Order: sequence, then C-alpha cells, then structure tokens
Amino acid sequence: MKPYLRVTLAYAAFGVVWIFCSDRVVGLLAHNLEGMTFLQTMKGWLFVALSSLLVLTITRKAFKAHQRTEREKLAVFHKTVEGSYHILLNYLNQMQLVTMEAEQCAGFDQKILKLANAASDEATAELMKLRDIQTVTAEHIDSVIYEKLRK
Repeated sequence: MKPYLRVTLAYAAFGVVWIFCSDRVVGLLAHNLEGMTFLQTMKGWLFVALSSLLVLTITRKAFKAHQRTEREKLAVFHKTVEGSYHILLNYLNQMQLVTMEAEQCAGFDQKILKLANAASDEATAELMKLRDIQTVTAEHIDSVIYEKLRK
C-alpha cells in the first residue's frame, strides 16, 4: 500500500473511532453544559495530540522504508558500475597484451600500433571516470560519461 494512502486511511479510521468513543465518554462524564464544553475542548486537544503522533509514526516508518530502498538502489548502482568497470578494464588489459604482442612482430605496421595504443590509453582514461562517479543522478552520470563528446 502506498504510504500516502496508508496515512490517510489510518487517520480516517482513528478519527472515526475517536469521535464515536470519545463522545460516549464525554456523555458519561459530563453532568452539565459547562462540564461538557470543557471535556469537548480537552477531547479536541487530545485528538490533535494523538493524531499528530499517529501521523508522525506512520510517516516516519514510511520515510525510513523509503531511505532503505534508496540505499539498496544506490548499492545496486555502485555494484553495477563496479562490475562494468572491472569487465571493461579486463578487456582493455587484453587489448594491451595483444598490442604488446603485435609490437614484437617485425612486420607489423607501427602506425596501427600507435593508433591502438592511443585508443587503449583513451579508453582507459574514459573508464577511470566511472570509478569516480559519486553523485547518482542521471544528469551527473551523463555529464561524466559524455563530457568529452560535448566539447
């Protein structure tokens, strides 16, 4: 159930029960109009205090559940980025090993090796940016990943 609906229903149920029961108690305790007026006023203040505590308790519980969910989402995000980082870094390392092997071949075109090394270095630098993402918003992640393309 949505937190806002839970708060609304709890408040409504509490209000109905409160009015039904407290009016009967006031009827039993009040012996005259002045006594009834005083008890109705006290009943109103008590209702405000108790319903405030009810709303506080329910919304606090919902807020803590929301925080817990957000922490879990953040942890999943960080693990996903961490996993992607390690996978891509592994591929880059393999590419660098292939490049090193190609450097050992006498007939291999040096221009291609320079291009491969430059691409590998650039990919490594871009990959390192993933490691530094701290603020988890779509705008921040977008700006970190696509920063170079925007220039």
